[in-house]
Amino acid sequence: MTSNVIIKENFLTVGGKRFHYIWLRQNCLCPDCRHPTSFQGLFDLSDHPSPPEPLSVEEKDGAIEITWKEEPPHRSIFPVSWLLNRAYDPSPQQPEEQKILWDRAWLDTHPPKKYDIHSCSQDIWMSQLFPLGFTVLKNIAADDLDTFISSIGPIHQTEYGRFTELKAIPNSTDLGQSPTGHRLRLHTDRCHVHEPRLVQVLYCVDNNASGGESLLVDGFRIAKDFHQNHPDYFQILAKTPLQFQDFDPMRGYFFSRKTPIIELDWEGKVGGIYFSRKTSTWNLPFDDLEAFYEAYSAFCSYLKNPIYEYRFRLEPGDCLLAQNFRIIHGRTAYDPLSGQRHLRWATIAWDYISARHNFEIVKHLYLMENSSI
Repeated sequence: MTSNVIIKENFLTVGGKRFHYIWLRQNCLCPDCRHPTSFQGLFDLSDHPSPPEPLSVEEKDGAIEITWKEEPPHRSIFPVSWLLNRAYDPSPQQPEEQKILWDRAWLDTHPPKKYDIHSCSQDIWMSQLFPLGFTVLKNIAADDLDTFISSIGPIHQTEYGRFTELKAIPNSTDLGQSPTGHRLRLHTDRCHVHEPRLVQVLYCVDNNASGGESLLVDGFRIAKDFHQNHPDYFQILAKTPLQFQDFDPMRGYFFSRKTPIIELDWEGKVGGIYFSRKTSTWNLPFDDLEAFYEAYSAFCSYLKNPIYEYRFRLEPGDCLLAQNFRIIHGRTAYDPLSGQRHLRWATIAWDYISARHNFEIVKHLYLMENSSI
């Protein structure tokens, strides 16, 4: 045994990190305790009446070998690098997305790249999507859009189907299909539906009309500045659930969901921004409404401030991917009489994109599990 391992009564220390015997036994990598191809746990510690106790602990060939006091004795082997990657001392270190909270000035000095779909891999364009919350790909043929999205994960089915055409449609009741090219104020989509966090996909089929520029704002950057300058207003928007509703007489649906504009995660960090003037209903207690209005108006002043706005034009074959829970988007008005503006809209659950990304990060650890047994 080397000094890399220190044995204590209830835990051992490896590379300066402590691991309880309970945790080690529960996470045994042998095929009897963890399925070798699905990597799902088979061992249940609660089936054993006594806490696990090691008979011996040895370090050899870059691994920790533990023989447990059981009938018959059981052996666990843990690669040291595997243990250190899963250390929870003093607390678990979860892979954290490195976000860049941007405004227009930041993007002016760090212009976003537009990636050619034919010459870049998923990890390349994801390297922009993850920190910025959006990315644009180019040279995607319309017939290949379904295949491209499906290569990441299944297209999210909505009441509109898998795809929605955003173009001027006579008598349409949806502003995105306004026959007059109505501008779309900054918003996030589908606040009124209980759904997983989504990435919206906006594919440009045609765009030769006058106007119709795309607008993006980093909701997380605005939330950061808003919290710094108006902490009381921030708390109101984070703790006051709004009713978002959508009445759809054509399909016979009335959607309703309650969520605050600023959603905090379990650590108290901003985890989502949900903002939609067209579907929000202020169904608040009488005594709370005026304070909420003050906070809401202050937040809107940030959204309207051009220092946060990224404005650009999608060209045919371009495809915008944007985190719908972070990026607040809109468009300028356009003139349908001057030409065509036709976008194709779809969504995909963010879980699939993050899972693709995470797979590349952790796959060597799981392959290491099999090589150790």
